[in-house]
Amino acid sequence: KIRVQSLTLADWGCAQGDGTDVWASHISHQQLTGIDFSEIAIEQAKNRYSAIRFLSENWLETSADETHLYDIVFSSNTLEHFSKPYEVLDVLGERAKKAVILALPYREFDRIDEHFYSFSPKNIPIELKNGFRLIWSRVIDCRHLPNTLWGGDQIFLVYAEPLWLKSLKLTLSDYKIEQDDTTTIITNFHKEILVNQDQIADINQEVTTRDVQIANLSQEVVMRDARTAKLNQEVITRDAQIAKLNQ
Repeated sequence: KIRVQSLTLADWGCAQGDGTDVWASHISHQQLTGIDFSEIAIEQAKNRYSAIRFLSENWLETSADETHLYDIVFSSNTLEHFSKPYEVLDVLGERAKKAVILALPYREFDRIDEHFYSFSPKNIPIELKNGFRLIWSRVIDCRHLPNTLWGGDQIFLVYAEPLWLKSLKLTLSDYKIEQDDTTTIITNFHKEILVNQDQIADINQEVTTRDVQIANLSQEVVMRDARTAKLNQEVITRDAQIAKLNQ
């Protein structure tokens, strides 16, 4: 829809613009604006990605009337740096006309020093202060990604303005509300099954080896008993011979 409707998108908290440049590989750079309060970061972003528009603005200290509004406001891994992230999210919502898209660390209960809030199913809202509703979410286990910079889960959330949402005439196939990375869970479950199967195969092999050892020991016991019986017979025969000689 961003492509088809030529919607504008602001990447809030873009830092040096790496994530904004990823967006530029999917939609026209003319639709994009990178926003960050750091003038130094914005200058670096401008130098690195000159085709994209970057602005140094502090939305937390200016009202929506003083800055541009955008169809879509996107923010990746920013809200966790605030102790009251939903107050910040309200500010983002004031500048979005159609949707807010978020990427957040998810279930980060052992937080790194720079993070001051942990997002979980218990505290992620279904509706924002501006009336936008959660219409899509997905959880990604980043630990299995190559060259990952995040060793845990991330959750992606899309909140949409109801009237715009209604105009899209979406169907069930367009919706996904996910609070667990089911794909990874299933994959890990299958891996556990394979590991268990390997362990069972190893145990069966050990049992087979043990059974062979027991069979061998049993054979040795039979042979030993046979030798013992033979020796006993020889002793009896010898004792009889001795008794006969003593007569």
